[in-house]
Amino acid sequence: MEQLVSYLLSTVESSYEDLAHLVPCGSFLGLFDERPIKRTRLNGPPSAVSSLPLFEFDNNETTCNAITTLTLNAIESGTIPAVDVLRTAVDAVRNIHDASAVIDVAFRSLFEIYKTRLEYHCANRYNADVGAEQSVSDPHAKSNGSAQPAGQRNPTESNHGSTASGGLLLRKVSSATASKVKAFGDEYLVLTNLFELHRPRTWVAAVRLMSMVTKLAIRIMYGGTTPGEPPSLSAGTHAASLSEISGLNLLPESVCLETIRQVWRLLLDSATIEPPMSSVLSSARRTRWQIRFEATMELFDCFVGRSEQCLGRPLVSYYLLSRELDPGAVVAESGILTSEMQYIVDLCFGRKRRLGRILLPPDGSWPLISHTSRAHTVKHVYDQPAYALVRDSLTFEETERGPSANKYVADLLYQRAPTDEIFAAIRNHRIMKKKAIAAVASDSYMPNNSSIGLDAGADRCYGSGDGGPANVSIAMSDNAETEKYEVSQLLLDSMAQRIEHIVRYIQSQCDFETLLNERKLNENSDPTMIVPRNIQYWEYMNEVADQLYYFVLFDAVSYKDVHERFFATVFPKDSDIHPGSETRKDNSYIWLLLQLFHIEKVSAGPIREDLAGDEDMLDQMLQMYNEQQIVSKDAFYLRDLALQAAMTHQQSNIRDNQGFKFRHPRMGVAMPFAPVVYQLQQEFGRQFKDENYELLDGKDICSVMKTAAVSQLRQFVVPNSLYTYLVPPKETIKKLQNDSTTYLEGGNIGYRLLDYINVGGKHRLLQLVYKMMLAHELGPQFQFDGKQPSVREGITCVSPHIVDTVYRLLYNAPYSNELMMKEVLEKLRRCDKVMAMGNARFSPATLRWLYTIYQLMNCRLLRFFKYYAHASHLVHHLRHSLVHTSHRQLYSSLECFALCLVNLQHDVEFLQALMNPAYHGIPLTPHPSTMGTVVARNIVYLKPKDAWFECAMLSRNAVMVISRIVAMRGLGDVPGLSLEDCLDSLSPLPQYWAPSVVRYLPRSVRAYYTKNPRVPKGPQPSASAAAIRQLIETRPVHNVMLLAQPNPQVEAGLLAFYGEAKRQPLFLFVVWVLLERLTAAHASADGANLSPSSDGELKLPAMMLAVVRRVLLSFPLSQMSTYTSSLVDFIIGCEAERGLKEPSATTKQLLDDFMFKHYLIHHEHVVFALTRGEHDLRADSMRLALTRYVLLESPSFVERLSEWHNLDFQGRYWADYSHWAKQETYLTKFPEFFEYEGHLVRKNVTLDPQPALSLPIYYENRMVRLLPVLEFALGRLIEAEDRNLLREVLDRMGILYRLHQVPLTTLMNTLSVYFNAPTLHDAAVIRSLILSLLDMSQQNFSPEFERFVRGETDDAQLIDEKYICRTMNRISRAITRHLGQPEKDKLPEVHYREIPNPILLCLTECVVELLTWWCLDNSARSKDRLHDSTKGGLSPSTEPEFRAEEDERQKCAGEWQLTKQWFDIVMDPSKRPECSVGGSAALYIHSTGVLANVLPDELMAFPYVRHLADIVLHEPMLKTISGPKRYFSFVEFSRANSSGSHRYQQQKAAAGTQFAATAVFNSFEQNRNHRMVNRPNTYLTLLHSIMHYGGTGTFNALAETIHSLASSGEQQLCSDIQLLYLCATVGPILYRLVDHDALYVQILGDLVLIMAQICPRVKTLDTYTNTDALEQVMDFFCFVKDQFDPGREAWRRIAPHISALPSLLRYQLQCIVDQ
Repeated sequence: MEQLVSYLLSTVESSYEDLAHLVPCGSFLGLFDERPIKRTRLNGPPSAVSSLPLFEFDNNETTCNAITTLTLNAIESGTIPAVDVLRTAVDAVRNIHDASAVIDVAFRSLFEIYKTRLEYHCANRYNADVGAEQSVSDPHAKSNGSAQPAGQRNPTESNHGSTASGGLLLRKVSSATASKVKAFGDEYLVLTNLFELHRPRTWVAAVRLMSMVTKLAIRIMYGGTTPGEPPSLSAGTHAASLSEISGLNLLPESVCLETIRQVWRLLLDSATIEPPMSSVLSSARRTRWQIRFEATMELFDCFVGRSEQCLGRPLVSYYLLSRELDPGAVVAESGILTSEMQYIVDLCFGRKRRLGRILLPPDGSWPLISHTSRAHTVKHVYDQPAYALVRDSLTFEETERGPSANKYVADLLYQRAPTDEIFAAIRNHRIMKKKAIAAVASDSYMPNNSSIGLDAGADRCYGSGDGGPANVSIAMSDNAETEKYEVSQLLLDSMAQRIEHIVRYIQSQCDFETLLNERKLNENSDPTMIVPRNIQYWEYMNEVADQLYYFVLFDAVSYKDVHERFFATVFPKDSDIHPGSETRKDNSYIWLLLQLFHIEKVSAGPIREDLAGDEDMLDQMLQMYNEQQIVSKDAFYLRDLALQAAMTHQQSNIRDNQGFKFRHPRMGVAMPFAPVVYQLQQEFGRQFKDENYELLDGKDICSVMKTAAVSQLRQFVVPNSLYTYLVPPKETIKKLQNDSTTYLEGGNIGYRLLDYINVGGKHRLLQLVYKMMLAHELGPQFQFDGKQPSVREGITCVSPHIVDTVYRLLYNAPYSNELMMKEVLEKLRRCDKVMAMGNARFSPATLRWLYTIYQLMNCRLLRFFKYYAHASHLVHHLRHSLVHTSHRQLYSSLECFALCLVNLQHDVEFLQALMNPAYHGIPLTPHPSTMGTVVARNIVYLKPKDAWFECAMLSRNAVMVISRIVAMRGLGDVPGLSLEDCLDSLSPLPQYWAPSVVRYLPRSVRAYYTKNPRVPKGPQPSASAAAIRQLIETRPVHNVMLLAQPNPQVEAGLLAFYGEAKRQPLFLFVVWVLLERLTAAHASADGANLSPSSDGELKLPAMMLAVVRRVLLSFPLSQMSTYTSSLVDFIIGCEAERGLKEPSATTKQLLDDFMFKHYLIHHEHVVFALTRGEHDLRADSMRLALTRYVLLESPSFVERLSEWHNLDFQGRYWADYSHWAKQETYLTKFPEFFEYEGHLVRKNVTLDPQPALSLPIYYENRMVRLLPVLEFALGRLIEAEDRNLLREVLDRMGILYRLHQVPLTTLMNTLSVYFNAPTLHDAAVIRSLILSLLDMSQQNFSPEFERFVRGETDDAQLIDEKYICRTMNRISRAITRHLGQPEKDKLPEVHYREIPNPILLCLTECVVELLTWWCLDNSARSKDRLHDSTKGGLSPSTEPEFRAEEDERQKCAGEWQLTKQWFDIVMDPSKRPECSVGGSAALYIHSTGVLANVLPDELMAFPYVRHLADIVLHEPMLKTISGPKRYFSFVEFSRANSSGSHRYQQQKAAAGTQFAATAVFNSFEQNRNHRMVNRPNTYLTLLHSIMHYGGTGTFNALAETIHSLASSGEQQLCSDIQLLYLCATVGPILYRLVDHDALYVQILGDLVLIMAQICPRVKTLDTYTNTDALEQVMDFFCFVKDQFDPGREAWRRIAPHISALPSLLRYQLQCIVDQ
């Protein structure tokens, strides 16, 4: 190595005179011609040739050969890596100055060196491949190559893996081969060190050298006549691909791209710093830069395969070259580029823009719908880093239709999304944007001497500052404080926008122009002023006040910013005279600011500072005050007295009250109404002092408004008074159920009062209630007579009215009070972790607290939890409690709550929660800034060690819920989530499901139960009656139950016998048989120990049930539903043994006694046992008869149900002030028993052991606990196909559904799962289902639907285009944040409705209507019963029958006229009878996309996706072949430019007319402006809207459609534009498809196959010409490989399709694939 360095520095110098005649001058410097010979200037000290004793040069060797020999010898020595040797040689050559001959010799030497290195690498690679083949075919072959000479290939192997047309030969490569190939790439990159801006001579020589080396490498790789190449590399062996050698080429794509990047960016730098200088060639007058440019163009032509020596043999695709040549928008638009470079950059930019319109949808303004598209922020194609570069190339009009954080937050606030979801959306958007900006920045370049900042490029791409695009994003700052400020401004912008929208809407609905001067304003006796006629609109203001209060309270937004934004809204900054400001004034802004005055840090901070200083904020409030509103027709106390209330609230902080009016003259217009405020205070104080609580009970709306107005005047006066009303100082102690459950009687606050008091008052009241009544571990705390809070003796529980107040406050102020709910949930989680130890012993106060909270959540907060941000993970908070809870009353509530909580789940997040072992509870923080930096991490989904549910009822219910989620929502794009593991984790052992149940399960869940060998093949057999009788006879311990006196020893033996878990189910059998005997003996009056009682009731032995109770108390609580199921199976088996088809009267009566007289089993467990899904009810008349009995005929249950009817529990429970009185009445008549003591208590038998602690019952009872089980049983009754039984059950049980928390969602879920069940294809059944589940007064359905429910019509044919258009408008208005009041009056308040999200509520109601029309439409042609050939049980052989039924259903769904009419209306605006195109066209499309994915896929999504085939085959715009387009040659361009030819400029000008079908892929806005005549563009917009909200089901439908087109052959597809259109259907979903390998590869393979079918029809394809569409198709595949590479194995599967392409396109595509 040292010899090489020394020779390079001295020998060339000493022998310079000899070199001039040995080497022709200008071989590499021909562009400069001859130049004056100058003395060479060398860097480094001179040294003599004699210092190289190892090398002697004879006189015949040229210096070129000397350099070559020295370098190669240094490489072959192996002591130094070849790359380092070459780098040394290249650096030495770079240091030679000016002497043309010397430089030429050096570059010729380098060429010879690289030529030898190419031959070496190629030979070694070939030998490595042959060795690898021989080692595979013959393991005993020797490694010395004696088995087969190098260069000779086995003829039997030469065709292996090839197609008939000479297809790809793809074989695995050894790691040694790969490393060798990579080594030459590194050696090749060393040549880039030769480029220097101030050395034009060296630059040109380096470019020409790299071009020659590149051409040589291409000839070797693709076949040529290069001397010294191995025989196997001759031209004839390379018919298909460079992959025939090894699958790797000598110059990998990454090496070529790095070379292009360095050369081009140096050329950019030279264009900005080199002055225009004339060349020594006076004839050409070319500058040095032009000479560099022309040489560089020659190199680029080599890379793209347009050079004459390697035509059609590319190393780099045009797409990747375009990406490298585009420096970014900042440089491209700065004007610093030369005309030549600007043309190329524009050409690359235009190519990216055309590709961007293929990869991005025509309209991406998909609305974010909380709870339906929660993963929207990480799914949106515009936010994906992979699409960032092509997105940068789109126009402003196209990009503004994309997402932004502003849109996300505005949508979520309007939809009342939880705060954690809002902050999660911001965080996700920020992360995605950071990645996207990083991707753009990595491909952007800034010349070294340019003053333009790269940040400007990011601003241009993503928007920033004023005047930016509509989709302006929050800045991507990494500083925590800066990020917090950015989030604050984002929230403030969204809140201000929403508030202004609400204020203007209220102004449009109110009459503030008509003045009522005759009104006595100083007398507050006028109810019309206190309660205006349009009070319902104030719900919106209460809602935004709660949101704003939350953000200011927890420092997400500052008060000063809010104040300034409100003032700027009323008085815009861009006007000095404030034109039109009078119309924008509204006292609502002052009312909102007044809500924030009650935040202590606001009142004591900026407000006090302002009043003590210049009073600027006060002056601005006075300017915003609208004095006209308070004297108008629609005046309103709360709003119009806000300014006066604010002054009263801050009275103590106002300085110099005497001069106040002089400082603020505008205060004079507000002072006349100050007496009203004073009178309200006086009235409130007087009534409270006199203990007249009329203003506090909230029953009178006028009193409500007066109290609400007072709440704004003084800090905490009203909430403290309300708390005193709830917990009065008078000790009136009352009992709940017994002496151990007592509470302090207080008042009941009306829900309206809680709605209208100020937000700070709500927050304060809930704080008091929680701290004093619900937070302390010792129980309720009381503070009387100024003493410290403490437990009051004799009071153990909280008042029922306090519990009512808690849920009402949570509903009407969910944002400001959410933190309290988080604390409660975290406390439950900690209790659950204590339960996990198995020996938890909680204090009585803790048990009461747990039971109270579980009742509150189970019976009142399910609506709150359904759409809670952490709802899917709440199952973690009670997992261990369901197993280890020993208190039976507490367990009953836990079990019911677990059923309801699982039933609430509606998203795949629930499956993720089941598999998420890293869950650590809900973060107890109101704002993410306190959580530190959030790093996105991939969750590892693991199956838990222990099953989630030991209770069979809970596990089976969870299976049904998971099936529903998969059927309705799919599994989503959740890599690593296994459905099989989810189902495995539910129960200790898989459970059997009857075929009648399995046929309605989604295919993936069904496969688990039909193919899993662990799943039982049939129902578990029950013990026979004979076996139980034998057990009783052989085990004398059972006689203890018949003894009149206790026998402790025998009883201990009985307990020991049933101490084993496997024997425990038999105990209930034994008790049943014994009671059967006693009943029979009683009936015959032959019992020795029995005598009939006076009322005819069976008189049991005194100790029998006591013993039974003691045994049952030893059984695990979680197994009781399983034991009950076994008992029911045993009863049915006994009846069958007797030859009965229906249960006998004796059996029915005894079962009734078991449930309601002896309390040995629970009624809800019996209902579950009969309908648990293990038996096919269609063929089990005995089970159906028992189901009818326990639900409709059981005397005890009928009596309870009748009492429930008489008490008339209201569906609007929040407004039912007598609910607790009704509950007390019911429990008094039908007391609750949880420890099998009911019969013993009635007989006054002393209990041993004593019952556990009695817990307070507020809402629960047996009827309430039956409701979730009834919801589970509803599905089995539909599957039973007995319409009469189903109707009777629904009609009788409708009264129970009044207390159902989510009846509308339950109805939608039922219809969505069973929409094809023949049972529901009956108008009477559907009507009963709707009327039993829904309170129609709380729903806002269409008039047509309500007429059907009322029974006025059963004809679904009445649904026409007008109805469809009204439904579209309804959904569209909801999506656009429309605030219009619904057409129906007297609906519940917004926050008390089942679904608070207005969009989701609208969608749910529309889905219920459409599914109802579907069922009615199928009633005529539907079968009464489905064919059943699965009586042998489940097995893989039953799957074809289920598949056939699915295909039949999909075929029937595709013919549904309603969806066809809907599609026609969306596609053709002329068919909208009541709708104009206007700006609603995109909304109709996106509304359809949302609705299609909420409806079952078979009804809308699948038919619309499959319509793609009709569009592609029949649209004339797609059936034309695009115009020819010549491959771009950089050399031709440089020559044409230097010669003054305008051919390329003319081609650029005509490019817009060559491809007329480009309009298909333009923005949808352009199509809309032309009345949507472009049907392919309209359909593409609709398709991607469906795909965005859809999942793998819609992807499969798309893949099947493309596959059918590919399989149809050449007869149907005829145009390259059709192929490009298919690529456009796949482009925007690539980032989601890549996670589904098989589907992804299938689609890519089909697209290549279609390309092979279409290319023969294109006549213009040749070596020099392509078409516009095929050029974009090739760019599409390049993008796929570059950003979403499916992997080499996937490309191997596509290889046969590639081989069918024309040669030139095949080489181009292989260039992509083989990298």
